[in-house]
Amino acid sequence: MANARRKTRGQTPAMETYRLSKIFPPGILAVNRLTLKIPQGVVHALVGPNGAGKTTTLRLIAGLSRPNRGSIFIMGYDLLRESWNAKTNLGFLPDTPAAYDTLTVDEFLIFIGSLFSVPEDDFHRRRLEYIERFEISGFLNKYLGELSRGMLQRALLTALLIRNPKVLLMDEPLYGLDPEGGYVLKRIIRELAENGNTVILSTHNLNVAEEVSDEFTILSEGVKVASGSVEELRREVGGGAALENYYIRTLKGRERL
Repeated sequence: MANARRKTRGQTPAMETYRLSKIFPPGILAVNRLTLKIPQGVVHALVGPNGAGKTTTLRLIAGLSRPNRGSIFIMGYDLLRESWNAKTNLGFLPDTPAAYDTLTVDEFLIFIGSLFSVPEDDFHRRRLEYIERFEISGFLNKYLGELSRGMLQRALLTALLIRNPKVLLMDEPLYGLDPEGGYVLKRIIRELAENGNTVILSTHNLNVAEEVSDEFTILSEGVKVASGSVEELRREVGGGAALENYYIRTLKGRERL
């Protein structure tokens, strides 16, 4: 079969959606004609109130839910037509993880490394690095089902980062983490972008979104109501909490329509 990789001028975007829509029975429009184009090597935050469509959007991009309309490209590959090529470039941290409760943390890490054919040298190097950074060495022989939510989040993040996919999707990645764990993860997210990976995350914490992200998209009722550069927003709005101020103003303006 011919390669369906999307041709674009310049560098291939890390992720694109075009007029993406998802409808749940009985006719609930969770995502409405969403078009996004996210370059390589950036952190992009999806923000919005509960029910805005953030998690549904990430699940569509991850290939865990099929859109009713529209298209998705990962590193230029059509997710619906070339699923394997697209998904080999993709990693997903869900907000409600379905972990393998009967595996120990170390067994789970080995399983993920084997499942995604991570080269042995890379696996051992990344395993040691992220075990140390997330401070989970004392939990390697514990079953995933025994872990607290915060420690499980650290283990799942370690497994995701061992793979080192080009595009990382993270749904509320700081959920359950204590301040130290959150600080470590925020540093890692920025390092990933600096190394050319792309991180697309959802968060309710607008200060975190502004701190770690290069770009943002505000969703409301499945619709993209605003999108742009965090740095440009800081220059435009000025002062602290630029994204928070802009977010509140944007949604209040939408309510008045």
